[in-house]
Amino acid sequence: MKLNVLFSIYAVAAAISCVAYLVFPAFSITLYGANADPQATLLFRLAGALFGGFGVMAWLGRNAGPSESRDAMVLGLTVSNGLAAVVAFLGAVSGVYNQFAWGPVVGCALFAIGFLLLGRSGVSASVPKRD
Repeated sequence: MKLNVLFSIYAVAAAISCVAYLVFPAFSITLYGANADPQATLLFRLAGALFGGFGVMAWLGRNAGPSESRDAMVLGLTVSNGLAAVVAFLGAVSGVYNQFAWGPVVGCALFAIGFLLLGRSGVSASVPKRD
């Protein structure tokens, strides 16, 4: 798989999460077996806003050539998805949520691994570093 394809897939997945969490937060929360109280609703909407920004960044940067900026995007998406996978895993094994909690674990872990592997192969070594 090429890096631009991974950016595109991530952008679509992030856009779907963005819409679901911003527009239908209560439904999204109850899928995990949790209560849609005002705090959870606000946090889901906040997560949706972040997904929206990540999705736009990935979509607009999907065809970028090797550069420090693209490397920064790849590293940021690797770290954010890696951390999200760890947090989602802790939530899944805690028993707080139902079986749907494993979806974000798998999704975030796969994106983190994908960006790590494809990003490393596409690192812009030819881009001159600034002083």
